[in-house]
Order: sequence, then C-alpha cells, then structure tokens
Amino acid sequence: MADGRGRLGWLHRVSLRLRITVLTAVVVAVAVTLGGILIMVSLESELLGAADDVGKERAQELSSLAASGDLPTSLPEMEDPETPAEVVSRGRVVAATPGFAGTGGLGLPARAPGEIDVDEVSRLPLDIPGPYRVVAQGVDTPTGPTTVFVAVPVHDVEHAMSAATRIGGIGLSVLVGVIAAVMWLAIGRALAPVDAIRTRADAISGQNLDLRVPTPAQQDEIGRLARTVNQMLERLQQSAESQRRFVADAAHELRSPIASLRVQLETARDSDWSGKRGRVSDMLHEAARMEGLVDQLLLLARAAGDDSWLRLATVDLDDVVDSAVSGLGSEGPVTIDRSAVEPVQLTCDAGLLEQVVRNLVQNAADHARESVRVSLSAVDGATAVLTVDDDGPGVPPDRRTDIFERFVRLDDSRDRTNGGVGLGLAIVSEIVHAHGGRIHVGDSPMGGARFVVELPLTGVAPLPAS
Repeated sequence: MADGRGRLGWLHRVSLRLRITVLTAVVVAVAVTLGGILIMVSLESELLGAADDVGKERAQELSSLAASGDLPTSLPEMEDPETPAEVVSRGRVVAATPGFAGTGGLGLPARAPGEIDVDEVSRLPLDIPGPYRVVAQGVDTPTGPTTVFVAVPVHDVEHAMSAATRIGGIGLSVLVGVIAAVMWLAIGRALAPVDAIRTRADAISGQNLDLRVPTPAQQDEIGRLARTVNQMLERLQQSAESQRRFVADAAHELRSPIASLRVQLETARDSDWSGKRGRVSDMLHEAARMEGLVDQLLLLARAAGDDSWLRLATVDLDDVVDSAVSGLGSEGPVTIDRSAVEPVQLTCDAGLLEQVVRNLVQNAADHARESVRVSLSAVDGATAVLTVDDDGPGVPPDRRTDIFERFVRLDDSRDRTNGGVGLGLAIVSEIVHAHGGRIHVGDSPMGGARFVVELPLTGVAPLPAS
C-alpha cells in the first residue's frame, strides 16, 4: 500500500486546474471517439449494404435472363457503378461481361437454385481495383443449374472510410484542443479567487492577524468560503489580542510586588541576621529569577503583536555585538573569541539585537567546555550573518526546531541553577523574525552547536522563512 501511494504520489502534486482540464479532455475525447466509431461503423454498413443491393439487383436481372434461356454470351456492362458479372454452369463460364471471361470462373462454389449469398473478395482477375462484394445467386435454366456471380467493387467505400477517419481524427484533435484550452481558461478564472485567498492566507501569521483574505463579489461557494475565512480570522484576532492583553497585564502587575519583595530581601540580607543571611540570599536569587521571567514574558507579549514595538534605526551591528559580549564579562573558564566580527551596518532595533547576541552567547557559554566563537559578516551585500559556535555537546538533530519554542529546555539543562526557564531562545527567534530575518542551528566545526542568524541589510526585503 505504501509503495502504491509512493508511485501515485505525483498525482496529488498536480494542480486541480490541470487535473480537471485533462479529465475533461479525456472524457470528451473518449466520448467523441466512441461516437465517431459508431458513426463510421454505421456509415460503412450503409455503404456496403447499398453495394450489396446493387449487386443483388444486377444478379436478379441476369438470373431472369438465364432462367428464360435468353442469356447472351456477352453480358452487357454497367457503368455506374461498374459491376462485372459472369454466369457459371457445371464449372464452366457460359456468359460474362467483357474482360471477365475464363474457363474456371471466379473459383467460388456454385449455389443451389434459389440461394443468394454475398461474399467479400479481396482480389479478382479484373482491371478494377478491389476489394469486391460478390453476389452469388443460384438459378434453374433450361440447360441445368446455373450460378450468377456479380462483383461490385467497393474500393471507393474504403477510400471514403479512410478519408472520413483522417478527417475525424483531425477534427477530434482540434475539438479536444479547443475544449482543453477553454476549460483551462475558464477554470483558471474560476479558481483565481481561490489562489488569491491562498496567497493571502499564507501571508497571515500570529503577527498580522488583522489581514483578511480578498472577498469576491460573487455570492457563490468561493465567496462564502472567503467570508467564512475572514470571520474565522476575526475571531482568532480577538482571541489573540485578549490573550496578549492578559499576559501583558499579568506580567505588568507582577513587576511591582516582585520589585518590592526584592528590595525588602536586599535590605534583610544587608541587616545583621545571624544564621539567616544564606537563606535570604537564596530567596533574593529566586526573586531575581522571577523578575527576569516577568520581563521576558512582557517582551514576548509585545513580540506577539505587530512590529510597532520595534525602535528602528541605522546601527553598526558589529558595535552591538561588541557591547553585548562585553556586557557578559570575561570571568569563568569559557573564552569568547570575537576576532571574526566584521563591520556590518543595517536598520534594526539595537537594544533588541543586543539581547539576541547576549542570549545566544550566554547560551553557548553555558554549554561550552572551553571556548565560544562569535563571527559577523555581510554576504552578497544583502544579508548580515551572525554565527555563534561552541565546543559543547551540541543540539540533537531532532530537537533543533523545538529549542526555539517557549518553555522548552534540553534534558541536560533542566537544572534550576544552570538552566533557564526556556524563554531565551524563544525571545531570540521572535526578535529575529520581527526584523525579517531567520535563525537556525546546526553542527559547529568546534564540535558543539552553531547558531546562525541571518538579517536583511538596510533596504533589502525580508528573508523567506527557512
């Protein structure tokens, strides 16, 4: 079953327009061909029947002459149509039209008196081209039983049928071609609104739910489909906006009590509480983690809306990288190499891209054994490429898409001390996509993970999704 689906899988990739056009053309071709065959068979039968009638009429006349004993030795010729004839008695030709005489006759079996048969013979000793319809009629004569043979050439019938077949084939080809062209154009016009709906729907994402698919003026199935899709988008937009407002409001309301709690804990830590300073420090650490989580949730809530949250300006991305890496400090066993950072200028939100660099480098440093390498360059004058490599364990291929989802952490980073809450890379992905860029992760030449961020330079269109 799977092999069958694989062999026929190409059928599912053929457009509906082409399938309907081909199916219509095939149906018309088969129907017209069958109708043409029936017509040709009927026409051939009619023409051969007319030839047989002429032969029988001629044989009847000659039989009447033979029966009355008035049969001449040389039978009169007929011109339209030309029907050579002979009369054979006891295996000997007793009368024939000129050019048809012979001692043995046609070699066809004699017929009993009153019997009439029609045979088709391909060749006869005549100057007239065949094939022939030969009418044989047995008759009693004063000299004994006699058989009258009348040959009616039907080569004109064959020529007519051949010409009709050629004309019918040409006509069928033209008819099928015209129908296919008309169907192709008609289906194209009928499906144009569907393609417009598909194109617009493909461009709609969580960041632009305010877009709507084009609605045709017709009140047909396609028009109703477009209106239903727009109603669905309206409901999705309202639901998404409600969810964003809830997250933003909840995070905003949490900031004040968390900040107050942090101040109180810092005050308590600095007080002379014997034996309790360690516990207060732990509580302060947890409060700081909670404050960071709230800030990240606020950022994601803004990123889920439109791009009005971006503060765009023309900046030197290499300066942003240097500032972000310097802000992380140089303490710890991991060294950060920035020697491959080249000058690149683009339009972006410097603060958000600094957070992208900081999150990526911090993530690499958390998992690296000894070193992290940051590189930046412009490719083909159209794309800025930021690469962060590390020599850590890397990212399994089956998790390289999941790590950009919210609250997703790899198994070895679930430790509350070293691991985060799983929002850092999700924030990176949101910021990169908001700038019209893309991000992916692969294998690093250093043995660990390589995170690659591609951003369009100033005046360049957004990059297609990877």
